[in-house]
Amino acid sequence: MSLRLAARLARRDLRGGWRGFWVLLTCLALGVAAIAAVGSVRAAIQAGLTSQGAILLGGDARCS
Repeated sequence: MSLRLAARLARRDLRGGWRGFWVLLTCLALGVAAIAAVGSVRAAIQAGLTSQGAILLGGDARCS
């Protein structure tokens, strides 16, 4: 998305008043936070599997 298009959309949204603009900014912030949270959880799960994958999958069991 170009800066010119973003400015045009923001100006159009401001015609409805500041309340609509704040709703847009709130939705944008929530979307960015959700994407960041998903990325953080994915990284934590991947790190846990990398460090303890064998234990979690039963790789420490021995057959006699």
